[in-house]
Amino acid sequence: MFSYLQLSEHRVILLSEAGSGKTEEIRNVARKLRQESQPAFFVRIEHVTQDFEDAFEEGSFEEFNIWAASGEVGWLLLDSVDEARLRDPKDFERAIRKLGRLLAPVLQQAHIVITGRTTAWRAKTDLLLCRAALPYQPPQRPADEAVSADRHQRSRGTAGQPGASSTEPFRIVALDDLHGTQIDAFLRGKNVQEPKAFRAAVDRRDVWSLTTRPQDLAELVEFWNDHQRIGSRFELMQNSIARRLEERDQDRSEARPIAIERLRLGARLVAAATTLAQESAIRVPDGNDNAKGIPIREVLADWDDVDCATLLSRPIFDEGTYGTVRFHQRSVREYLTAEWLHALLVDEGSRARIEDLFFRSQYGIDVVVPTMRPVLPWLAILDERSLARVCRVAPEIIFEGGDPSQLPRETRSHILRQACEQLAQPAYGQSLTDYAAVQRFASVDLTDDIKALLAQYSEVNRRTFEGRRVLRQ
Repeated sequence: MFSYLQLSEHRVILLSEAGSGKTEEIRNVARKLRQESQPAFFVRIEHVTQDFEDAFEEGSFEEFNIWAASGEVGWLLLDSVDEARLRDPKDFERAIRKLGRLLAPVLQQAHIVITGRTTAWRAKTDLLLCRAALPYQPPQRPADEAVSADRHQRSRGTAGQPGASSTEPFRIVALDDLHGTQIDAFLRGKNVQEPKAFRAAVDRRDVWSLTTRPQDLAELVEFWNDHQRIGSRFELMQNSIARRLEERDQDRSEARPIAIERLRLGARLVAAATTLAQESAIRVPDGNDNAKGIPIREVLADWDDVDCATLLSRPIFDEGTYGTVRFHQRSVREYLTAEWLHALLVDEGSRARIEDLFFRSQYGIDVVVPTMRPVLPWLAILDERSLARVCRVAPEIIFEGGDPSQLPRETRSHILRQACEQLAQPAYGQSLTDYAAVQRFASVDLTDDIKALLAQYSEVNRRTFEGRRVLRQ
């Protein structure tokens, strides 16, 4: 949500993934400012070059002209960079230059906000364009005050640009995830009758990652209102990826058509590349060289620039450090990596090489490669032979992620008994006592097993299972 401090800034670039609420946020800001009798305008950038009079959704063309000639303070909220580039990649540049000419009399008084998907914003060239076309000169301050402010600015940096100079007028920001009371307010607004039960269900499935974005939370709430449940973690992961790869805007979809299967394959490849390279940042193509992150053109060598940009624009990715994106959730990246590896396991000749990514022999004992450990719980669900090896080598891994509810009951019962045996040892795996891990594993069909284990392992009972109250799950 925009703060008063951000509204007081003269130049703000708001970058976030699709579905994060950028458009509604700045539209609401424009309305509130206008209710306070302030000159404020919500404008669609894609209409500026050809249909400027029809570009205003809050305020009017006539009011804009009056303000532009007045020399008074006002706000221009521009949505969005990615829409402006759909018809012609140069339309954004034309729109910004046109607005710069029209706003010339009030550029020093104008507070300008520009929104866009992270991947649509060209970190170097677009910033240079906006600096040139929409300049702002901060007022001069006494020398001692300027030195103090500059030291403070260097110490805290600018969002996305650590250490930026205090004379840099463009502030790069992103919308924060929904959390805490914001989620409570959202649930009330969506008429969720039993918000505590909803929260408990989300907590039980360990899927809070699907509540951080307004669009995702709205879909989860809609399913809950209809069915009074939210599905398994595996189902939610599958549905979340499918939704995030889909383009909801029909105009965008028609402007850049691409098969969903191709996007899924591309997402798997990028996920595998970031996982194996241990580099979460993905480089956003720009007009100038950008050395940050994994270059997507090298990962998707047979894709053109348009298809690469289309994939990165989907909300399965969100903003990383300035000029990069990353997967919206690490668990999504881990699951897609497991999907990619599972597809390769169809070729029997690849199994040995793939298993070598996960398991190594040290002093004659099989151990799990730490960097690949988070992928294993998902791969174990998808591949029976991988599951069998995990159960032999490190069964506690099943507690650490994935969705154990997808495993056969007999397998879960066996793993649970192995886990209790390990817990009874002086040094046991911490993953076995993690609250979220126990919640993911517990289910009604294991009730008899849990009761028997509670009786058999009284110390474990007091230390872990009784404390977790797994029978309630």
